[in-house]
Amino acid sequence: TLLGLVLGLAASWALSSFISDMLYQVGSFDLPTVAAVTLTLLTVALAAILIPTLRATRVDPVTALREE
Repeated sequence: TLLGLVLGLAASWALSSFISDMLYQVGSFDLPTVAAVTLTLLTVALAAILIPTLRATRVDPVTALREE
C-alpha cells in the first residue's frame, strides 16, 4: 500500500502539468487535496486489512482445522 501511494504521488506530481488545464479552482499540485486523497486511500487500505484480520482472530484454530 505504501509503495502504491509513493508511486502514485510521484506520478501525480510528474503528470500534474498535463492535467492542470482540466482542474477547476485547484492548483496543479494542491497539497491539501493530495494529502486528503492520500489519507483516504490509506484509511481504506488499513480497514481492508484490519477487518478480516480481526474476524480471523476470533475463530478457534481447532475448529478451523477440522473444517478443512
